[in-house]
Amino acid sequence: MLAEFLLSEELSEYPSGSTISYYNEHFYLMGDDASALLVLDRGLKAVREIPLFTGDNKRIAKAEKADIEASEWIIYDGKAKLWLFSSGSLSPQRDSAFCFDPETGTIDRHTLGGFYRQLHKAGIAELNIEAAASVKDLLVFGSRGNASNKQNYLIQTSLSSFPDASAFKLVHLNLPAGVGISGMSYLAADDILLMTTSTENTASAYDDGEIGESSLGFIYGISEKLANRSVTPEDWIELSTLHPEFKGQKIESITTQEVVRGETIATLVSDDDKGRTRLFSLKLKMTDSQ
Repeated sequence: MLAEFLLSEELSEYPSGSTISYYNEHFYLMGDDASALLVLDRGLKAVREIPLFTGDNKRIAKAEKADIEASEWIIYDGKAKLWLFSSGSLSPQRDSAFCFDPETGTIDRHTLGGFYRQLHKAGIAELNIEAAASVKDLLVFGSRGNASNKQNYLIQTSLSSFPDASAFKLVHLNLPAGVGISGMSYLAADDILLMTTSTENTASAYDDGEIGESSLGFIYGISEKLANRSVTPEDWIELSTLHPEFKGQKIESITTQEVVRGETIATLVSDDDKGRTRLFSLKLKMTDSQ
């Protein structure tokens, strides 16, 4: 996979960008302590805000926030809805999923407490959902490790049964030491899972830490590899090698547009742990070997 840096842009009025999704010519951006979902056009210009939480503050206190860290568009019977997922790192504040219907503008809140407790019992000592992607008929979550619980996981469950997820499978995600998953996007045309990762010096899923390097990883043929007990990205791009503006930025999420002639535009969002949000755009090109 080849990558070309296109641009970066700070969103000075929107806090703590943590997950971004693309659908129908628009980007949908959510911050982990933000009170509203931000909608942007293809030029990354804000067009509207959709309130998720009540109150006058744009940022919600850390102990109270839902900590939305992952999102994905899920299509049922030809109708797409945006699902926003809390991290599960603090119960019950962070045990929810929010479903946005773009046709009606309504947002429904669902509890994932039972599902998250099952994941703990299955072996994830400290749950921290940071990524989500639909891969064919599966909904796949990425749970981030930390200095105390180092293992990263891919968690797969059936799309057709979600949010009533009773059956699931854990897959060990093998990443370099100190690296944690932060975002995912699936290229269905090529069966490639893209994932953003970052390093952060923290011993828990709750606390922030010193920001290190962010990278972009690729798993080819992911739909078959999810049957394995563990998976490892085949390719890596250290993002600061593409452009110096990636330095000091903790990449939180990635979304991609349609693939045209082996190319796609990827949009990434970063959070500097001080409430500032920055967007990045890359052009990705598949090589002949893929």
